[in-house]
Amino acid sequence: MLEKEQKHFRVGISVSKKLGNAVVRNRIKRKIRHVLMQHQKQLVQADFVVIARKGVEELDYHQVEQNLLHVLKIAKLYQEGFICETEK
Repeated sequence: MLEKEQKHFRVGISVSKKLGNAVVRNRIKRKIRHVLMQHQKQLVQADFVVIARKGVEELDYHQVEQNLLHVLKIAKLYQEGFICETEK
């Protein structure tokens, strides 16, 4: 993570070839990207790199969301109290 004064966050998503073929890797990236976009108002404005680990290919969207938000909260990169896009 690189903190700068910027108006939005940027994210890089890395998924190893060990997790599956291109279809599987792209599905994982879409899930992660969707979670981050749904919660973009709560995220600290910084640059992120998300590295997917083994086992993520078996998770559904809600499990990916729960795990990713848990990690972001521990890292103090998620600010609760703002309205999420899905909660409107």
